[in-house]
Order: sequence, then structure tokens, then C-alpha cells
Amino acid sequence: MNKRQTILVAITSLMVSTVSLQASSAENNPSPAVTLSPYQLYELEMIKFKIEMRIYQDARIVRVQQLRSISITFNKALRQAYKDYNLTGRSASSKAAFAAARAVAAADRDKAVADLEPLMDPPEPPAKPDGYMPKGNKSKAPSPKAEKRNKLLTS
Repeated sequence: MNKRQTILVAITSLMVSTVSLQASSAENNPSPAVTLSPYQLYELEMIKFKIEMRIYQDARIVRVQQLRSISITFNKALRQAYKDYNLTGRSASSKAAFAAARAVAAADRDKAVADLEPLMDPPEPPAKPDGYMPKGNKSKAPSPKAEKRNKLLTS
């Protein structure tokens, strides 16, 4: 998680330094500033989204592990209370002690879950610009060989 945050900070600082370099070069040189196309902006936003998504997934994994640990502790407390209940006999006082132990274990579990940090909202993917096609994708038009095969199959 720390490595991904470092990468996110590096990309953000690179973007900021690029913008500041463009601004400083615009002051020295009256030529028009280079702007990024919508496709380039989308690619940068997609990289940022992937990094944020990985951070979110790591945080989710940590939260699930914490909840699992709380559940294991709760189940151990319930087993110990049941064991004590069976050892002391099934009298009214031991039933009351068992109910009290269950209530304490449940209260401890609820407090531990409430003390967990809330999970952040998942990041939203960036909107694709109109007419966007990722690099390396070719059109899905049928090849001439496929048309020949179709003619042979239909005749």
C-alpha cells in the first residue's frame, strides 16, 4: 500500500511539474502552450484510477482481515463461556452467567467493529472521451477469408 501511495505521489508531482514547466516556458516564449488531448488526459486519469483502485482493494483486504480477527475472538469467547457453563452444571445461576458472558462477548465484538475505520468509497473510473479506442485495438471488421469461408459454407 505504501509503494502504491508513493507511485501516486510521484505521478501527481510529475503532472504538477509538467504544468509548471509549461507555464514558465509560456512566460519566456510567446509560443502557444502544449495542451494534452482528451485521449492523453483519459490515459493519465486511467493510470491514476488504477492506482487508487489498488489502494482501495488493499484497504478492503485489511478491513476483511480485521473483521475476521474480531470474529475469531468473539467465537473463542463464546466457546469459553459454553465450556464454563458445561463445567459448572446447568443450574439457573450458571445459565445467567452464560447469558451474561454471551452479552459481554457480543458487546465487545460490536465495539471492536464500531472502532474500525470506515472503508473509503471505491474510486470512479474516468469517463471515456467520444470516439476513444485504446492503443493496439484494431477494428472488428470481418476478414476477407471469413467471407470466403461463409460463402463456401452456405453454398
